[in-house]
Amino acid sequence: MLPNCSRMRGQARSTRYGLLTVLLVAIVAQGSVPGATFAQANPQQMNWPSYGNDVGAMHYANVEQINLSNVAQLQPAWILHTGVMSGSSSFESQPLVVDGVMYVSSPHDHVFALEAATGEIKWTYNPDLPPLENLGICCGQTNRGVAFGEGKIFIAQLDSTLVALDAANGNVLWKIAIDLWENSKTETLAPLYANGKVIVGLSCAEFFCRGHVTAYSAADGTQLWRFYTIPGPGEFGNDTWSGDSWKGGGGSVWGTPTYDNDLGLVYFATGNTAPDANGSLRCGDNLFANSIVALDANTGQRQWHFQEVHHDVWDYDGPEPTLLFTAHANGQAIPAIGHGNKSGYYYILDRRNGQPIFPVTETPVPTNPAWQCPAATQPIPAIDDLIPSNIEVHIPGVKEGPLWTVPDEGDPTLIQPGYESGMEWPPAAYSPRTNYVYVSTGGYQPWLTRVTKELYSSLGGTPEPVIPGNTQYGLTRALDTSTGKIAWTIRDDKSLVRSGVAVAGDLVFFGDSGGLRAADAKTGKIMWTFATDPDQKIGGANGSPSVYVVNGREYVVFGFGGNVRLRATAGYSPNGDALIAFALPQNGQASSPRVVTANVKQVEADFPASAYVAELTSPPPGARVVDIQVHDFHYFPSEFSAAPGEQIAVHLVDTDFTGYSIMFNLPSGLTGMKTGVGAGKDAYIAFSTPSAPGAYSFFDPRGPVRFFGTFGYMNVTSEGASAEGE
Repeated sequence: MLPNCSRMRGQARSTRYGLLTVLLVAIVAQGSVPGATFAQANPQQMNWPSYGNDVGAMHYANVEQINLSNVAQLQPAWILHTGVMSGSSSFESQPLVVDGVMYVSSPHDHVFALEAATGEIKWTYNPDLPPLENLGICCGQTNRGVAFGEGKIFIAQLDSTLVALDAANGNVLWKIAIDLWENSKTETLAPLYANGKVIVGLSCAEFFCRGHVTAYSAADGTQLWRFYTIPGPGEFGNDTWSGDSWKGGGGSVWGTPTYDNDLGLVYFATGNTAPDANGSLRCGDNLFANSIVALDANTGQRQWHFQEVHHDVWDYDGPEPTLLFTAHANGQAIPAIGHGNKSGYYYILDRRNGQPIFPVTETPVPTNPAWQCPAATQPIPAIDDLIPSNIEVHIPGVKEGPLWTVPDEGDPTLIQPGYESGMEWPPAAYSPRTNYVYVSTGGYQPWLTRVTKELYSSLGGTPEPVIPGNTQYGLTRALDTSTGKIAWTIRDDKSLVRSGVAVAGDLVFFGDSGGLRAADAKTGKIMWTFATDPDQKIGGANGSPSVYVVNGREYVVFGFGGNVRLRATAGYSPNGDALIAFALPQNGQASSPRVVTANVKQVEADFPASAYVAELTSPPPGARVVDIQVHDFHYFPSEFSAAPGEQIAVHLVDTDFTGYSIMFNLPSGLTGMKTGVGAGKDAYIAFSTPSAPGAYSFFDPRGPVRFFGTFGYMNVTSEGASAEGE
């Protein structure tokens, strides 16, 4: 694909493009990102001022007080318990450190300013959020970090607001609405601060939205420009959407953008299309979903794009943030951008124009069923696949499909990669010492997938990884950017891996089910591990590490709070609330860490425990039974009528291959099934209808499921019983 040009469709043969026969060679630290500088290897003070340390997000620190010879002595220097955790939370924040002060966010958008050497709390920002169960948050309650600039801390909140805080005391300086949370628009990324601008994306593609990236003035929050990731009529790329499908075409931006000061360009990767798995109503390549996009930082005008997946019907989007570094090819220094998506492929492009540095081949792929409007080819890079693309463990009686199998009606198909098997939100890291990119790849976990022609939900289909006989494992990998080959692999046989990565000198830090690890950046040999301890609220190692120096002492800081999506898909990731800074023993003596406990204003994050009642195996005597089937994230019927004060027993029958639940919003309070029903199972819930006529909602209370379309209404009328809807 050439920059600023539509991809040719219906070609008779594969098309190769890019700089052919290129070998990348050594990449130097200075100038890896224009304008970036790196400290000496043993400084007295060293900041981590941006998400990824530099605005190109290399996640690299040129420091080596902690090194291969002594990392085994690393120990906790201090521990902060934030007091913030819920059944749906993930602690994924990457702390910033500026002039000895650390700034870190909680999963519920609190911000803590800490003494970076001791963990002592200087100030706390308590957000004013609506109840989180009322927000259409796709993939867990989380915040991935803050931005620093002009003496301010910037946080993009779950309720789709951008807040500027005084870095000295935490006071709110300004606050603006990015979009409407009532329309399931949310923010989970860390903003980017660059040259007086605060730049944020938007998360909402699972709920029929039109994504965008927006720049605001750091001084007062004035909107400077907005770029819609799904082009409208008259805009380049709108012809890749059939009809009016662009209006809700998706294109979330999950990862923090990156910035090249010399080129004046902002880069980001986009998320999936909407509806996610049903492509029948949005024929075409669907730009700029599933793409890397470069914008003019001053105007927001598109400069180039590269689409990694055409007409996505697999959820193979790109939540991983982009990564900037400098490559040398054919005797030239080439400003490069790297990015991996959930298909398992990694792309390295010339960030000046979007041209592939390693060749990319438009490769024919399956095109049935035709009603899905599947793309005829997909862009495959000449770089090693980072995760498996075929089924490795066969399950008797289950239909299988390799990568690019188009989901269809009928029996579900087991496909690898699944919806969450590849590169997710965790940022990769790059080391100019090794020329390696270090990636938390996800790993192997095929998902069952089925799609219906009739659209019942915003997902457009049903995905499920937790099935009898299925298996998973995680892969943390180093990719040699000089050859495009995998340099080393660390396998986690217990769980997919979901952890940010950072490089400090000759060490790479990352998390997996074993805890936080330090490995030899060149060989992958594990040199040190700090295990999780759920009993002490030291949860899953699913944070994103930062490295800094205060008063001549080097620290590595990491959040241990687990990941809700791993917990939901049978991975290992216990809940927790701990932020831990590690350092070498002072004076060679081990010591107990200082433990700090925060006192925050809690955000309402879950439905109350009192709302849940045990399911019944049969209806109570005298209750009228209302049968409701559920499949494809939809209730059948989605409406029914009842008389005031009537005894009702709702019989929930799951005819799908994934589980569901149901909860009713009544004047007396919420009442719902405690555990729900499993695939192919059924259960009852009984209650008395309200005495007042009206429409009372019911929905699946588990995470974002109701916002996909699993909701309905009970109409209490004097006429009494009837069923409506589908």
